[in-house]
Amino acid sequence: MALSARSQHLLFITLMVAAMSCVISLTLTIIKVGFDHSVGHLINQWLKNWALAAIVAWPTAYIVVPAVRKLVTRLAR
Repeated sequence: MALSARSQHLLFITLMVAAMSCVISLTLTIIKVGFDHSVGHLINQWLKNWALAAIVAWPTAYIVVPAVRKLVTRLAR
């Protein structure tokens, strides 16, 4: 399945945001909530935090990724 350059860009951003926001929100949720509560409570808090993180991270990445790619290209010359 061939994807256009724009579709590849959007897929890249989406996958990176999903992975990064997942790991960071889980880590911070564990630090904040700890293991003192039930696993269900921890998962509930994490999913709320993950949703919020992804909502903030996706538009941020959409704006920042192209600028970073241009900067890397300039620095690599």
